[in-house]
Amino acid sequence: MKDTLTELISARICHDLISPVGAIGNGLELMRELGGPSPELELVSQSTDSALAKLTFFRIAFGSATPTLIGGPEAQRTAAAMFASGRLSLRFSEPWGDRERQLVKLFYLLLLCMETSLPRGGEISCSPTVSGWDMQISGMPVEAQSPLWHPLLKGGPAPEPTAKTLHFILAQQCLAAQSITLRLEKAEQSLRLTF
Repeated sequence: MKDTLTELISARICHDLISPVGAIGNGLELMRELGGPSPELELVSQSTDSALAKLTFFRIAFGSATPTLIGGPEAQRTAAAMFASGRLSLRFSEPWGDRERQLVKLFYLLLLCMETSLPRGGEISCSPTVSGWDMQISGMPVEAQSPLWHPLLKGGPAPEPTAKTLHFILAQQCLAAQSITLRLEKAEQSLRLTF
């Protein structure tokens, strides 16, 4: 019950913030049309777009995984927008079709886990598989800390969560709930997850 309440609270917060942040974006667009572009408006617009993308992403990643489908193009756009203004970028090898919301939730959580392992940023290549995704990092320094990754791969107790690592525990719960086995291959400058 506690986990469900936490997911519902996360979904509610994100849902309630998406509308006003979107309204700010609409207001900025109107100001741009009436007064022309300016560096200040562009800066605020970029920040608004980034906030909206993160809220949409977090609503799925941390919210309740209801038994519904999410369209492939929508899921790709949301993931790409989440990381568009940061150190991490995503490359999709091909589009994919509709996926169960709980599977997309797991995919988003694993993206956050991979981001944690890329302290200097980098690119993640994502390809759909029959049952999930193939996610790869290559050619850049990777810090895959075993205390965080081990519970995802082997089960067992996870380290005490922090605000910066809670996605590892949530991903472990998602894997267990869906009876999914995660495969990890890692080296100094590469990391690959498949499921």
